[in-house]
Amino acid sequence: MKLESIVLMVVMVAFAETAFSQTEILTFDDLSWSGNYYEQMPNGYGGLLWNNNFGVVNTVEESAQYGDSGDINGVMSAPNVAYSSGRDALISDGRFNLNSAYLMGVLNDGLQVEVQGLVGIRLMYDNTYTIGTQGSTLINFNYIGVDEVIFNSFGGVPHGFSRGAGTEFAMDNLSITLVPEPCALQLAGLATMSLTFGGLTRRWSQRRLSPQFRPRHELENHIFTAALAASRRGSALDR
Repeated sequence: MKLESIVLMVVMVAFAETAFSQTEILTFDDLSWSGNYYEQMPNGYGGLLWNNNFGVVNTVEESAQYGDSGDINGVMSAPNVAYSSGRDALISDGRFNLNSAYLMGVLNDGLQVEVQGLVGIRLMYDNTYTIGTQGSTLINFNYIGVDEVIFNSFGGVPHGFSRGAGTEFAMDNLSITLVPEPCALQLAGLATMSLTFGGLTRRWSQRRLSPQFRPRHELENHIFTAALAASRRGSALDR
């Protein structure tokens, strides 16, 4: 296979993964319900599986009922934010990239949020971020190819809201990229490249072992060495 064909196959494989990857900004504003300001996060939202401790809050309704709080101060795209009471996980059916999000403390300033990214049972990422109640903080996670993310919030000091203290945090404008499983085109391309490079390697090895493909100066050295050895053997017989 020519080099141009190999390069084309590499480009096609890379394009296949890029084309089927989907980057989304989850604003939570497309979720609606009636009644209370708080609702359970629907499973499957954004292509993710959310555990039971994640909810969604309508900050307009919350403000009307309870007054000011950190999630109301930090909302990036009104009216909804994701809301967490402490230790939570969001799990994908497959791999995904956790790109970024805006985080805010709901009641405590100086709140610590530990964010762990896992692949199966292997911990791949583990970072802790400090957030407050007077606005949102953009966190660029850049967790690549994980299948589970665990949030754990703790610490901080009460800001002084009427609702008291707590380690709850909120999240808005969550950026994720769903990474597809290898498709048929990618698998075929990888198999083709493997066979092609294997064939090229074998042919090159055979050429190196074949005399007609040796460099000219190597053949000349071989002939000279053989002639010298024959000359020495002849001299020894004459004696």
